[in-house]
Amino acid sequence: MNFVREKTFRRHWESAVDNSRQVVATLCMAFLIASRATAQFEGIVVSKNITTDEMGKPQEFIMTMWIKKDMVKIETSGGTLPSSTMVYRSDFRKIWMLNPEEKTYFEISRDDAAEEVHGGGGTKARFTTKKTGKSKSIAGYPCEQFIIRRGSEETELWGTRKLTHLVTAISKAFGQEHTSVAEGATNEVMKMGIYPMYSSTKVDGFLIESQEVTQVETKMLDSSLFALPADYKKQKTVDMMQGPQDEKK
Repeated sequence: MNFVREKTFRRHWESAVDNSRQVVATLCMAFLIASRATAQFEGIVVSKNITTDEMGKPQEFIMTMWIKKDMVKIETSGGTLPSSTMVYRSDFRKIWMLNPEEKTYFEISRDDAAEEVHGGGGTKARFTTKKTGKSKSIAGYPCEQFIIRRGSEETELWGTRKLTHLVTAISKAFGQEHTSVAEGATNEVMKMGIYPMYSSTKVDGFLIESQEVTQVETKMLDSSLFALPADYKKQKTVDMMQGPQDEKK
């Protein structure tokens, strides 16, 4: 069970400082892909996610991502996992992690975040990617199926070429110079300009995480959506990680 807990934590941290990694999250999601396109996506992406907790039980949550130029805001909610809000400001080279309950936030330099992920170690094994030839529609987008393997890890992924401009927009927002930070199965297909609409990762046959995009909406967003709330107080990272502490006398 320690393996599941460590695996889940690593994926959550990488998603937090990048991406779903995913999200992501894990999440998220590893979205630092260097690519170019004439179109620029601006709008909202919503996905349904499942990850495993420290006891190996599946936990479902919703992730909403707002994208505008060099800015991304990600909110997660639902399930037993605590809700979270993160704002990536490539223009400021900052990542803000917000705590709405306490009206506080802590700030991470994007360069520090990249260094933290690189310093985390990990396996040097390479991914192998196979296109199966199968296709289906997800949220109205035509998708191709890929099977991505590395050791005991296997990811089933369905991605679309119709959202290449979304890959580019996320790449710009997170910072194209950190393309090597995003390490994961989704990164393998995003290198090809394919946006992942569904992915499910198992290790030794046990589900670790999954994500399915349920909505992609193109719309103009107000820049104030990506600003720090005026009534939030800055807090040190160590305080946020360790929880409330007594004030020093």
